[in-house]
Amino acid sequence: MGVCRRTSFRLLRIAAVAVCGLTGLSSVALAQATVIQGARVFTGDEVLPTGTVVIRGRTIESVTTGADIPATAGAEAEVVDGADMTLLPGLIDSHTHNFGPALEQALNFGVTTVLDMLTAEAMAAQWRRQQAAGAVPGRADVFAGGPVTVTGGHGTQFGVALPTLDDPEQTEAFIGDRAAAGADFIKVIYEAGTAGRPLPTFAVSTLPRIVAAAHSNDLLAVFHISTEEAAGEVIAAGADGLVHMHFDRAGSGEIVEAAREAGIFVVPTLAVLETIAATGGGPELAADPLIAPFLTPEQRGGLGQNFGREPDPELMANILADVGALHAAGVPILAGSDAPNPGTTHGASVHRELELLVRAGLTPVEALRAATTAPVDAFGLEDRGRVAAGLKADLLLVRDDATADVRATRDVAAIWKDGIRFERRITAPASGRPRLEPTLLSDFENLAAGALPPKWSHSTDAFAGGKSTVTTGAAPGDGGGNALRIEGEIKEGFAFPWSGVMVLLGSRFNDPVDASGLRALAFDARGEGAAYQAMVFAESLGMQPAAVSFEAGEAWGRIEIPLSSFNGLDPSGAWAFFIGGPTDHGPFRLEIDNVELVE
Repeated sequence: MGVCRRTSFRLLRIAAVAVCGLTGLSSVALAQATVIQGARVFTGDEVLPTGTVVIRGRTIESVTTGADIPATAGAEAEVVDGADMTLLPGLIDSHTHNFGPALEQALNFGVTTVLDMLTAEAMAAQWRRQQAAGAVPGRADVFAGGPVTVTGGHGTQFGVALPTLDDPEQTEAFIGDRAAAGADFIKVIYEAGTAGRPLPTFAVSTLPRIVAAAHSNDLLAVFHISTEEAAGEVIAAGADGLVHMHFDRAGSGEIVEAAREAGIFVVPTLAVLETIAATGGGPELAADPLIAPFLTPEQRGGLGQNFGREPDPELMANILADVGALHAAGVPILAGSDAPNPGTTHGASVHRELELLVRAGLTPVEALRAATTAPVDAFGLEDRGRVAAGLKADLLLVRDDATADVRATRDVAAIWKDGIRFERRITAPASGRPRLEPTLLSDFENLAAGALPPKWSHSTDAFAGGKSTVTTGAAPGDGGGNALRIEGEIKEGFAFPWSGVMVLLGSRFNDPVDASGLRALAFDARGEGAAYQAMVFAESLGMQPAAVSFEAGEAWGRIEIPLSSFNGLDPSGAWAFFIGGPTDHGPFRLEIDNVELVE
C-alpha cells in the first residue's frame, strides 16, 4: 500500500516542524523542571511498572525506569509524587465537532488533542493559527478535516457553511481547495440516509476519485458511513479509515476481512451509537462522582439527551461484537466520542468510550492505545500521544492502575498541556437554587446611551465562532416610553445561527434558577412581518438551547410563549432567555418591550 494510505505526508511535515520547534527552544533549557516521580507509566507502547518523567518547557525531557530523580532535573525541580498512580499520554478524541467552549471542556477531562470531523474552514484556520503561534495550554489542540458532502447531503442540515462537491469532474479541484485551505485530512460524508431519512450523497463511482485526489495532496481520506453496505463501498474505494461503525444490522464478517486486507483504521464512536441504541451511557456517566463535579450544566444536560428511540440492547450488542471482530482481526481501533451529539459531551465521553471499547473485547491497555498511539499512528501526529523524550508534554496522571481497569482514567490527579499544569474547573453544586417568581425582566425605560439593562447583553453565534452581528438602541415604545430596538444580520458560518439579546435569570452567566412555577415568557414586539425566535438556555438542554419561533408585524403586539413549548426544557434549571432574529440569513430588525415571566 502507498505510504499516504497510512500516514498523511502533510501532517508529518507539520509534526516535524513542531518537534523541531520544540527541541529548538534552547531558551528554556534552564527553566525549572517538573518531575513526576515513581508512577506507573503507560508510554503508549509499553507499561513501565515504575517510572520517572521529567518535563521542561513544552517537552518531555526524559523518561527513566524506577523512582530515582535524574540529576539533570536540577535541585529546583518541582516534584509530583506519582506513587500508586498511572501516568499516560494526554488522551486523543478522534471524532468530535467543536464550537464554543468545547476544547476547554475536553482538556478539563485530560483530552489534550481532538480531531474535528465537521467544522467551517474559517474556524479551523483560526485554531491552526493559534497552535502555530505557540503553546495553547488552556485548551485541547485540534486538527480538522476538510469536509466533503453534496448539496442537501448530511452535514448541510447543521447550518455550517460547507463547500459541496456536486460535479464529479470538479473533484480534483475541490479537494485541492480543501488542501489549500489547510485541511489536516479529508472527511467524506457518504450517507444516503438508509438508516433513517433518505439523503442525497455521492455516486459510488465518485468515491475512488475523491480518495485519489486526497492522496495526491498527501491527505488521508476518512469516511462517515452508517450502513454495512456503505462501509464495503468506501473500503473498496480506497478509504484510509471509517469514522463511524455501521449500525444498520449485525456484521456479516465480510467488512472485517475487507478492512483487514485494506489496512484501514476504524473510529467506531461507541458513545454515540450507545445513544442511538438507547441503551443509555450518558446519564450513567453524568452520575459518576468522578465525572459529575467537572461537568458544566450544559454538558450534564447533553449527556441526558437522546434520539427518541426505543431501547435496543441487541443492536448495541451487535455493534460491540462487530468492533471486537475488527480488533481481533488486527484492524486498528481509535477512540472517538462524536461529541456533542445527544448522550455525549466533550472530554468526559472519551472515558465512556474507553469503557465501551473494553466491553467490545479490547484489553485496558489496548483501549488506552486507542486514545493515544493509535490516532497518532493513523493520522501522523508524530509529536504527541506517547510518553517519550522530545515529545510534547501533554500528560495525564490518574489515580490507581488504568492499565488494569480503564475506568481509572476518570479519577484524574493532574493534567499537563504543553508542559503547563492545567487546573481543572469544578462546577459548584446547585444547592439553595433560588426560585424565580413572576417578574418584569425589563421595560427598557432607563436605557443608557449604548448600554443595556443589568443582566442583559448582546448575543450572537460569534460566541461560538460564527459571524452574525447585532446592535441595540432605544426606540419609541407602545403608548410612550422606551422600547429596545434590535438590529443585526444573520450570517453563514455556524450550525445554529443566532443574533439578538440575552437576559440572565441568575446573578451571572450559566447560573441556573428554579423557574418551574412560571408559565410563560411574555413581551411586546414589533417587527417586519417576519418569523423571529426566542430561546431558552437550561441545564436540561446541554450545549444547545431550545428555540420557539414567533411572528411580529409592523404594529405592536403581545407575544406569549409557554415554557412548555420549549422542547426538552426543565425550567427548574433555566438560566437565560434570548430574543432575536430569525434563523434565515440576512439583516433583520425587531423591537421589544415589557419583557416578563408570568404565572
